[in-house]
Amino acid sequence: MKKFEHGGNIRGKNVLYDFSVNTNPLGTDKRIVDAAAAATKNCGAYPDADYTDLREALARYEGVNAENIAVSNGASEMIFAVARAVMPKKAVLASPTFSEYERALTSVGCDISYYALKEENDFRTERDIPDMLDGADMAFMCNPNNPTGTLCDYDIIREAAKRTVCVADECFMDFTDGVSARGITPVIKAFTKTHALAGLRIGYLIADAEFTERVRAQLPAWNVNAAAEAAAIAAVECGDYLKNSAGVIKAEREYLKNELMKIGFKVFPSDANFILVKGAEGVSDKLLKRGILVRSCGNFRGLDSRFYRVAVKTRAENEILVRELGEIYG
Repeated sequence: MKKFEHGGNIRGKNVLYDFSVNTNPLGTDKRIVDAAAAATKNCGAYPDADYTDLREALARYEGVNAENIAVSNGASEMIFAVARAVMPKKAVLASPTFSEYERALTSVGCDISYYALKEENDFRTERDIPDMLDGADMAFMCNPNNPTGTLCDYDIIREAAKRTVCVADECFMDFTDGVSARGITPVIKAFTKTHALAGLRIGYLIADAEFTERVRAQLPAWNVNAAAEAAAIAAVECGDYLKNSAGVIKAEREYLKNELMKIGFKVFPSDANFILVKGAEGVSDKLLKRGILVRSCGNFRGLDSRFYRVAVKTRAENEILVRELGEIYG
């Protein structure tokens, strides 16, 4: 098993520009910040243990009923809660993918089989993956996948959901033109990336009422703090902000793709707010000396130290990254 690591590890480093985390390049909307700040004025009171207002707001946003929503302290907590609710003996994961699925499944003693995504196919999920699910109790499917950024075909997820408990992680979906799997399989989402709320930790599950109740039983009381609750309620009202963000990301992703290819990197197709690239070893170390942090992907199962995940940021920040890489490899 490779070491579990994540982006955003800036402690003890001289980081001026962090391209290792995939949060919204426009930052946190002021309306959300103000709502969270206002909530702290009453921090002596417990949050509503049922999160009635938050669940109703999320239900309206997703077009479901409140009984179909469970909330969590970020998507990671929900991933572990779902694993405990199912208690699978056998599961299937794509490789490479987000490492928290493996951690959660391992924590409940699950045996994991891996579906290797192929570099020659741009790490896209192929139609034979559901065949691996016969006999499996569970599968996590990251859509779009992290760190590859590619969307999974809707029909593949639908077929997978017929074979086993297939949980779709759609934390980046709102940045894309993809189709959500809610209604056919449990879906995990969060405001971490879409609304730049990594520090407040707010995630949620959309599923049928029975499955949602099973998952809620695995979550501690008051697991979402009042500031995060207020921020999430405000976030669902910021549709203009999310729409603007998606437009910026699409344009800047294309800019970064073209510029990185000119420098000599192999750039893989992406539908998300980050790009997987392949180059020489040591790129991340050379950039860090210049105050820029990118995500080295050597610890992802199925990748090695020649792969890097680069977040899509604003044009000004992206130009700095391109300039520095150009000087290193020009």
